Amino acid sequence: MISSERKIIEILKILSEQKEPVGAKFIADQLKKRGIYLTEPTVRYYLRILDERGLTKNYGLRGRVITEKGLKEIEKGDIADRIGYSISRVHECVFYSNFDVESGEGKVVANLAIFPREYLDEVLDMFYRCWRKGLTFSDKVIVDENIPFIEENEVGMYYISSFTLDAVLYRNGIVSLPRFAGSIEISNFNFVRFTQVIGLEESSITALDLFIQRMYSDKDEESISNLLERGEGEVYGMYREIPFVAREKTIEILEKLKEYGISPLHVIGELDKSVCGIPPRGVNKVGLVCVGPSTPVGILRALKVPIRVHISSEIIEFSKFKSLESYLEVKSYE
Repeated sequence: MISSERKIIEILKILSEQKEPVGAKFIADQLKKRGIYLTEPTVRYYLRILDERGLTKNYGLRGRVITEKGLKEIEKGDIADRIGYSISRVHECVFYSNFDVESGEGKVVANLAIFPREYLDEVLDMFYRCWRKGLTFSDKVIVDENIPFIEENEVGMYYISSFTLDAVLYRNGIVSLPRFAGSIEISNFNFVRFTQVIGLEESSITALDLFIQRMYSDKDEESISNLLERGEGEVYGMYREIPFVAREKTIEILEKLKEYGISPLHVIGELDKSVCGIPPRGVNKVGLVCVGPSTPVGILRALKVPIRVHISSEIIEFSKFKSLESYLEVKSYE
């Protein structure tokens, strides 16, 4: 029997995937696809509970939206549900994302950063500086001040998740397996080695939560400057594996993605050889290490910017994104 808490978490997950309010009928239909059969009245009963807990917001006939408290509840739900949740969410995102590297059209996976509006220029500036050095995934963002669950003085910024790469590879017949995420030592903007990792399949906490805070909590402005200007320090990144036969095709895709402002620092290993200290699992595999999109978040936190992030928050049409340059007056960083 499925517990009430599990049903509540699944309802919250469905709401977290919607940008607009949805009603009980929609939620009941989505629950059926997940093997949970609840009537509309029962769903409405659970929604009232969620309203009382402050996990959802009621918009009357339009339906409900999840609150930020609700998003946090998903992340700290029952331990059995949280184990492997990150990788399960990746699989869902890969399925729904359909960005095409030939046409430049389709949906991509996006993270959501939330921060006080007064820090907008500083956040955009840091993401731009990191992008120019390959220390984040893309230069494409969406600044959104109309997210239902953010505070009145806050703004949200969607930025492209590295799981978009897995979706693009999948669309091109390449099965990539994200295995680990963690902190990577770099020197002169070249990967050296992973210093700490967490496995995605059995984790009950997101790697971002675990590493971003640790990596930059003790960093001063000099160490941040060394990272941004000389490529000396640590970045957040992910290790994934692909079949050796798909190595050249993957290189072509990564090169093609540059046309769309997606150009993260990365390295692809050789057949059955370790990459950044991690050997591939099984045979005829190669490792692919790619910088994560959230390194700027860690740097901003070190600079005392109150920024928080929801990973793989939305699946969004790529055409809605704008370049960082279009949001700010470009400065010289040479």
